[in-house]
Amino acid sequence: MIRLLFCLSLLFLLLQCAAFPDPVTSKNRNLKLNSEKRVNLIFTGFYRYEKEREEILENIKKQGFFYDQTSPITLEVILQKKDITYRFPLIHKLHFLLTFLSGGIIPSHIRTEHTLTFRYSKSEIILMENEYSIGMDQWRGIPVILLMITHWPNRIYREQLVETTRLEFIE
Repeated sequence: MIRLLFCLSLLFLLLQCAAFPDPVTSKNRNLKLNSEKRVNLIFTGFYRYEKEREEILENIKKQGFFYDQTSPITLEVILQKKDITYRFPLIHKLHFLLTFLSGGIIPSHIRTEHTLTFRYSKSEIILMENEYSIGMDQWRGIPVILLMITHWPNRIYREQLVETTRLEFIE
């Protein structure tokens, strides 16, 4: 009975989640590349994000870039997850435990951060590299049930990746 209650409360806790995105920030935004639109595209770090990879690929194509495996210019799109360091890790762990023990009545907070890098290279020489920081705060628990409709983490994350791709190609 206790195991069943434990499993049900854990499942219930994991199903309620709402995310609030940070603004996308970037590094090296003022560099310009020549007008070459044929690139050899390489995606790195998207092994769990196939839908997001496809959306980024579509946005790259909309910008006039063409996939050409023989092109001397390589565009590598790199997705990396950052390790989060909470300011007060003990309080964060206690907060999560309190959420679990309350059955989700008290929501818990989780921070996620990624970087999306667009690296342009020619013959293994990096011509240009733009790195974007993507982050969001996620809240899990019963009080966030209504926010789940408009702030589902997967949708927010996908929107951030699309926005980052759009920012990469505005001139």
